[in-house]
Order: sequence, then C-alpha cells, then structure tokens
Amino acid sequence: MGKFEGTNLIDFKKELLKDEKAREEYECLRPKYELIHTLIERRHQLRISQTGLARITGTKQPAISRLERGDYNTTIDTLFKVASALDLDISLKSRKAVKLNYNKVHA
Repeated sequence: MGKFEGTNLIDFKKELLKDEKAREEYECLRPKYELIHTLIERRHQLRISQTGLARITGTKQPAISRLERGDYNTTIDTLFKVASALDLDISLKSRKAVKLNYNKVHA
C-alpha cells in the first residue's frame, strides 16, 4: 500500500488564489473570518466555553456556535455583547488612505 498524502492547505490556498475571481472573493471575506478567528481565539484564551459565553451574553449556545462558524448573519448587538464579554474592542479602520472631499460627503 502506498503512502497517503493529504492536501497541504497552504499549497491548496496558493493554487486557489491564482484565480483572480477566487482571490477577490477571498479578500472580501477575509475581514469577517479574521474577526471570527479573533473571537474564538480570545474565548479559548479566557477558557470560556460557548455555553459559558452564551450565559454571560444572555443568549444561547447555538447562537455562539453560528457566530463562530460564520454562516449566520448575527446582529450587531450580539456581536458587541460577545466582544464586550471577551474584553475586546471592535473598531473600523480604513483599508486605504482615502482623501475625502468634505463638501461631497455632506452635500
């Protein structure tokens, strides 16, 4: 029997991102999954279970699970409650330095 070698995730990702459309989709979704990764990582650091986090935030464990899977559009209120419970701040930052014309923005 031959040696089975699974797919190397890094190589798979490199190959996938050679496709321009796939790369654009990946870049659009990256902020969402980076935020989710941060929430999960912080919950693990604090040694809080999904059930415990749900109890702290006044929600149910399946809601935390859906948030962490990223396949459900949670409310912004829930997101802020979870971030607060994990002692995290949520902030927005500009991806590019954009010079705004104040008159056009407030017209």
